[in-house]
Amino acid sequence: MRPKVIGVTGGIASGKTTVAEMLGSLGAKVIDADKMAHKLLDIPEVRNRLEKLWGKEILNETGKINRRSLSRIVFSQEGALKELTDILHPPILEEIRREVSKGDARVIVLDAALLEETGLVTLCDLLIFVEAEDLLREKRVQEIRNWPPEEVARREEFQTPKEVKKKRAHYVINNNFSKEETFGQVKEFWNKFIL
Repeated sequence: MRPKVIGVTGGIASGKTTVAEMLGSLGAKVIDADKMAHKLLDIPEVRNRLEKLWGKEILNETGKINRRSLSRIVFSQEGALKELTDILHPPILEEIRREVSKGDARVIVLDAALLEETGLVTLCDLLIFVEAEDLLREKRVQEIRNWPPEEVARREEFQTPKEVKKKRAHYVINNNFSKEETFGQVKEFWNKFIL
């Protein structure tokens, strides 16, 4: 039997990974598409294609992809995000399909920052939207990623609007409060849609 696939979506730093991990603690198998993408960046063929597109400025001293430099380009040049996803999306989609068809899980959670933009959303049976206030998200990226506050809004201009993601979701989790409160909402979702 095909597992139920849950996609976790939301704005940057809203807590999507936290919610995915909480679903994992309830028994779901979590697939981290961003980790898959990071692995792909180490493959020479992929690295060469990206270097052809954007030059040596995306490489670090050791010749590997500098993800920070790549992100700067992808979230500032028109069409660059699509070019990147056109390269990374097919092998990620293939690997996720393989994971889904293994049949070793009843529930699979897709944790992918660009779930909507890459078309991974088409694999999902259910969508959870993780909501968090802008100020809180900005604070999180300053603390965790050392981004300036305006970076969240700048990057989100290149993504599907949060309001659209929220409308498409089957369930909304408010992640403005404590982890315990968030986990309570995750359990509520689990009891309603999975059990």
